Amino acid sequence: MVFCDWLNGESIGRLGPAMRTDQLGTDILREVSRSFYLTLRLIPSEFRGPLSLGYLLARLSDTIADAGSVELERRKGLLAEFRVVMSAPAKHGDACRFAKALPAELEGAGLPRGEWDLVLRAEDCFEWLHGMDRKVSRHIRKVVDIITTGQTWDLERFEGDGVVRLETDAELVRYAYQVAGCVGEFWTEIGFTCGEGFAREDRETMRTWGANYGRGLQLVNILRDIPEDLERGRCYLPGEGPAEAASLVPEVARWQARARGYLADGFRYADALRGARTRMSTGLPALLGVRTLDQLEGASWADLVARVKVSRGAVKRALAGSYARSVWWLPGSWKRDYLGARSNVNP
Repeated sequence: MVFCDWLNGESIGRLGPAMRTDQLGTDILREVSRSFYLTLRLIPSEFRGPLSLGYLLARLSDTIADAGSVELERRKGLLAEFRVVMSAPAKHGDACRFAKALPAELEGAGLPRGEWDLVLRAEDCFEWLHGMDRKVSRHIRKVVDIITTGQTWDLERFEGDGVVRLETDAELVRYAYQVAGCVGEFWTEIGFTCGEGFAREDRETMRTWGANYGRGLQLVNILRDIPEDLERGRCYLPGEGPAEAASLVPEVARWQARARGYLADGFRYADALRGARTRMSTGLPALLGVRTLDQLEGASWADLVARVKVSRGAVKRALAGSYARSVWWLPGSWKRDYLGARSNVNP
């Protein structure tokens, strides 16, 4: 049996046309993440199904964690239930019951339309997972478990009045791994499971680079969202001083350099992949991450409050640049991006 069949014949018959997964991987995915949707639409079809479902399940747990109008203890309870039903194929019946009850739990939470649609289709996500080959679904269950562990820690760590600030670098690095770095490992495992010629480097090297790549992307998000997080009582940049603009400036510069170092491994990761479409889709987020860091480095606090965004024009240029770096007959080079990113990292 091919590992990356999205659904086996038995599952298709059981689900019927109303429960087909194509809309989950297109319309629903596009509603909850336009940027990641673009990446997944570029990736070869043999990888697309497992990666799409992994993202949707992680986004579902994130929706539960961030439903701020739902009482904190209840959100933590729902995340715990989610982890249990995701833990093994034998929990499939419990997963379906959990999915059917979830809309009532989150009704009135003010969720964006895309996230609410995902909540309504939660049972379809669990059915899709149940129909996948066990070797693939095991990787999905593992990465979602790591992510939900990080989400639960996030809810517990930032309990309290006022702004709660992380204390050590290790806390932030661990959290960045749990909610994003593990995705780079997951991407690697799915790649090697679905295609023997996935990469020119060995699996462990790709796992390491992939984990750093994910950490870098998460740090970019954190650096971009500092004012918004402060309003929510969270400061992810570690330190002992007050979480105020003046005291955070040195930490911002330090973590921008750290993010560039991690994204450099993202460029190495993309360069090591086989297949132009795989390189193009995988390297694109790293290009956009570096573009965002470039804007952040010249941004004032007022710019951060207004939220720094990469323009549509910059996204199109990054898309074209990703293509040029991924096909052999054009002069682009992911290695050049790696060297450039490393040269901007403070020693």
